[in-house]
Amino acid sequence: MKSLSLKWRILLISCVFWLIPLASWLIDSKFESDLERDNFQQTTQQANNLRSFFEQLIQHDNNFRHKLDADGVKPGLNVALRETGILIDGYSDEWYPYHGFAKRIQNFGQKAELSLVEDQQHFYILLSVEDDDIVYRQNLDVTGKSDKIELQLDSFRLQFVPIAPGKVAALRQTSTGVIEINSVYAVWQETTNGYQLEARLPRDLVGTMFSAEVHDVDQTEAGPKLQGLYSFTNFEQVALNSMLSVGALSRLSADDYRVMVTNLNGDIVYGYGQPHQDIKGHWRNRLWLSDLSPIETKGSKVSLSSEELDKALMGQAQEQLVNEGSLLAYSRILKPLYDGDQVIGAMIIESSAINHKLYLRDFWLRMLLLMLLFWVLMVWWLYQSSKDYSRRIVELRDITEEAVTEQGQIRHVIQREESYDDEVADLNNTFSQLTTRLKQHHDYQEKLVARLNHELRTPIAIIRSSLDNLSIDNLSELDAQMLHTAQSGASRMSQTLSRLSEATRLEQAIKSAEKDIFDVVNIVKDLTHAYATNWPQHRFEFRTSLDEVEITGSRDLFVQMVDKLITNAVDFDDKSEPITLILKKEDSRLVFEVSNRGAMIERKSLKSVFSLMHSSRKNSGGHLGLGLYLAKLIANFHNGHIVAKNHIDQGGVSIVISWKNKHFTH
Repeated sequence: MKSLSLKWRILLISCVFWLIPLASWLIDSKFESDLERDNFQQTTQQANNLRSFFEQLIQHDNNFRHKLDADGVKPGLNVALRETGILIDGYSDEWYPYHGFAKRIQNFGQKAELSLVEDQQHFYILLSVEDDDIVYRQNLDVTGKSDKIELQLDSFRLQFVPIAPGKVAALRQTSTGVIEINSVYAVWQETTNGYQLEARLPRDLVGTMFSAEVHDVDQTEAGPKLQGLYSFTNFEQVALNSMLSVGALSRLSADDYRVMVTNLNGDIVYGYGQPHQDIKGHWRNRLWLSDLSPIETKGSKVSLSSEELDKALMGQAQEQLVNEGSLLAYSRILKPLYDGDQVIGAMIIESSAINHKLYLRDFWLRMLLLMLLFWVLMVWWLYQSSKDYSRRIVELRDITEEAVTEQGQIRHVIQREESYDDEVADLNNTFSQLTTRLKQHHDYQEKLVARLNHELRTPIAIIRSSLDNLSIDNLSELDAQMLHTAQSGASRMSQTLSRLSEATRLEQAIKSAEKDIFDVVNIVKDLTHAYATNWPQHRFEFRTSLDEVEITGSRDLFVQMVDKLITNAVDFDDKSEPITLILKKEDSRLVFEVSNRGAMIERKSLKSVFSLMHSSRKNSGGHLGLGLYLAKLIANFHNGHIVAKNHIDQGGVSIVISWKNKHFTH
């Protein structure tokens, strides 16, 4: 983490925001589990209430009691609860789920089928009739002979007498004639072996009793002739086994519960509800569900058979949480129904909390998308801000490195930041003030040396001239010794001013020097031969395994730096071993080392040996300590790092200059 840049740290911290949707998903799962348990408890309570209602109904409603009697069920017509969309077009494609409720008859060798479906507002009828010769009404008069369908409802009859295939009017006979019932919509279509009539009636118009009659007329040589008249209920009205006819069921929401009452044979006497059909219309639910029917449909069944139902019919109540822990989990409660001490049927109630779960997931999805948008915008803003901050910090670092040397010398003053007003700008302005003060101090030091050199040379010349004049006179031995000491001091002071002037001139020369690329190996090799000639009393040795190494800088200044190092080595060399010049590559760094045997540097002075006017070796004589200071100036100009090291065997000193990999090529 400490090695990461500011941009990557901000991006890494931004990723922590993904823990929020993860935590919300875990919370959502916990809520879904709680909803399952609450739904199970509510369904159980509702089952207890409905069981009490049905058992009271058994005691007081003989019709309901008789329906539960498996041996004496009165004739009736089962009505299915609408679960799918039904288009009134005369075709039966969408009626497939309701075939289990169809009533089938056969008369005169021809078959007919009646299917009834209902919902809270409408009653749907599908009549499929085999007819080898369809005779349509020839005129507006309905008294003639033609194929037709008659429905007997609670209080009146409806006739469907088509003139041609297509939409057909629902006609009601009154004392004043036939009138059309506009609230009824019906379509008559021909099939390969007859015809189909599909009709939709208002639920309140139907009532509770129903009968359907088919009038079959064929065309003969003598004209239309009635071939047969037959009914699905022996021409008697029978009760509709409506799923909406029981008051306790009608008070339940058909979208929340499904209730079924069976007799001992498992035949469904009453059925009501189809939970959560509304989820089919929501496209986002397909993200969570491939099958949008959370509870397996039983609307098309007329009888049930299961191990749990068998136990309920034996008097053992069953409570189940089906698919527990999943989105499709639902509660199923089976209760036996008693007539006194005798079990005569069972009640099944089912309910699911899937709607509430989907609401939760929809909310979670919306929150996730909103958070994702917010996160993207935030990360983009943070990234741009961090990128800008990183750029400015890097620029500040670079100009600071260029402005100040390792010795604290100022190359140039850092400019103030005027475009921003933040912490980085404050830091930049602080560095600007600091470099300005250092520049002023450095200029003062340079001018001080020049002033001292100018102001002191004349007094020193006068002193030396006066001392020379005094030496002409005959002096006593004590006076001559004192005169010699004064002359030595004056000479050393003049030498010191010369060295200071030399250091100042070298600093100015370094500032104005131009850089080019030169080969270090050949230069040091040539210098080694020259040093052996200049100092024949000393031995010199050059060691390297490199053929060519190039650095960027000034050739003349580099030679001057090596001269200072060699002069320093010669001054302190005890001649026991050669003065060694070593050029090598070590750990991706270029290392140049000048080593001699002789006086060592005190450990505490190893870092300050390169300071101006500093000498830390014993027996340094008249050495002023300017050589290593000037060498360090030149080394820094060439991007090198210079240090002093005592030999491990306590027998000398090595001056080592190293360059990073980016400052040399080989």
